Order: sequence, then structure tokens, then C-alpha cells
Amino acid sequence: MSDTNLSVVLSFDGSMLYEPDNATPTAAGVGYVVRAGRPLVEGARGLSAFVSSTHVEYRALVAGARAVANLHAHREVVGVHVEGDAAAVIEAADPDHPAVPGDDVMRRRVRTVRRRLSFAPTVTYRHVGRERVRRAHDLARRGVSRDP
Repeated sequence: MSDTNLSVVLSFDGSMLYEPDNATPTAAGVGYVVRAGRPLVEGARGLSAFVSSTHVEYRALVAGARAVANLHAHREVVGVHVEGDAAAVIEAADPDHPAVPGDDVMRRRVRTVRRRLSFAPTVTYRHVGRERVRRAHDLARRGVSRDP
């Protein structure tokens, strides 16, 4: 591993497309960006199965946490600062908040994120506006148009 300790920001977002009735989801994708001043890792992919926009946001966070863990295998990551525009997901993932996700799948995803980031001495979570996660959002939209 590198001698330089790295602190990264993980931005994540999920995106769904709906039928014209705006009630029936037709496609979903996730996007994430891991950066330390500049982007280090970016990812996007389509999802073949999805339940709700909140579930898609959780899957985006899991994908981003996986990317950070993979980065840590090559460079020492000592800080992870997670930011997303889905307040419920941020609050549920942050162990400093009393929020608990509403179903077993979401709770399992929170456990997965915490486990994947457990190597880092510092992990913070922050709810931000869409503009702060714009690149992750754009990647998620790109993921929507890809086959899973």
C-alpha cells in the first residue's frame, strides 16, 4: 500500500425512469464517484430488479462502498465522507442517527455498507443537495440506459 493516507468523499445516487403515468417504474440505475480532490473511481450500472427509488439509492450506496473498499486494497484509505441526496438513506446508514430502515432488504444493505467501510477509522455521512452529487446523478442516469 502507499505511504500516503487517503481521505475520500463518496458521492452516490440512484435514478429511475417511469412510464408516462409517473407511477410505473421501467428502468433504474446507480452511480457513484469516489474522489480525493479529483475523481479516483467512478461507476454506473443498470439494475434488472428494483422496488422503489429508495431501494435504488441504497444499492447506489452499496456499490460506492464496494468501490471504496476496493480502492483501500491498493491505497490506505483512512477517512470516508459519504454524501448523498437521499436523506433517509444517509440517516439510516449513519450509526450516529437513530433511523432504522423500513424493511429487511434495506437493513441488510445498511449492514453491508457499514461492514465494507469498517476498515476506515473515520466514516461520516452527510445529506447534501442534488448539485453536490451531480456527477453521481449523471452516472446513475447513464446506468438507467445500460442493460444490467
